[in-house]
Amino acid sequence: MRCLTYPYPIETLRHWYVTPVGGKSSELDPGELGLNREAIVENTDLIPFEDRVLLSRLEGGSSKPLFARKYFRIVPLDSSKPDALSKSPLGEAILPASDNETDRIKVGEMVVINSVLSRVHTRGLPAIIDRMIRSRSDSHLLDVIYTKERKQS
Repeated sequence: MRCLTYPYPIETLRHWYVTPVGGKSSELDPGELGLNREAIVENTDLIPFEDRVLLSRLEGGSSKPLFARKYFRIVPLDSSKPDALSKSPLGEAILPASDNETDRIKVGEMVVINSVLSRVHTRGLPAIIDRMIRSRSDSHLLDVIYTKERKQS
């Protein structure tokens, strides 16, 4: 049963959540996505500080390939982050103020929080893709994985 106190995020598909953007906050670092702590507990299976999610606009999602998209770390909002918490009274997503990746997303716009790849625990190609996305900052990662895979063959 859905929580009436925190109507968002809404799980539309397994590990896919829809919520409006409540605002931006300087209390969040780039690469972090804030959600009201109570709304996380009541409405999601997300694991704060552990799960990494893809964020996209509900209307007109990203045209970037999966490996080029940025992961966001889920941060629970509580009294330790009062500015961000004040913008998420119903479970809205709070974006970092200083993240170029989220500049196109406007306050009030509906977004999809996709945690499907956080649930990948298999070996093989899905695990390699998951590692590549999580470690996207390492530009040589593709070369390392490709070389390693060829040596094992």
